[in-house]
Amino acid sequence: MTEAVIIELQPLPGQYTRLAVLVKQMVEQVRDYPGCLQADTLLAPDRNEIAIFQRWETAEAFSDYLIWRSKQEDFAQLHTLLAAEPGFKSFALGMGMGA
Repeated sequence: MTEAVIIELQPLPGQYTRLAVLVKQMVEQVRDYPGCLQADTLLAPDRNEIAIFQRWETAEAFSDYLIWRSKQEDFAQLHTLLAAEPGFKSFALGMGMGA
């Protein structure tokens, strides 16, 4: 089942641009990861918020990606620019509710 993921990021004061540049680079990489169907960066500078929207072939593909990402150098760098832990929401797509 296709999985949609929203990751919400809150930059430290004064770090919005640095975080946005890093996130855009990371999103470019995720698009090439096996099982990734879509990855986009969502920017709201007026609210000091950055989000990432991803669609995956399966929840397992996303889980595999998270394990890989956690071992990358940019992942540690990302956390130095955050005011709080990232927020994660995932949703199963394509589930018919019936009539």
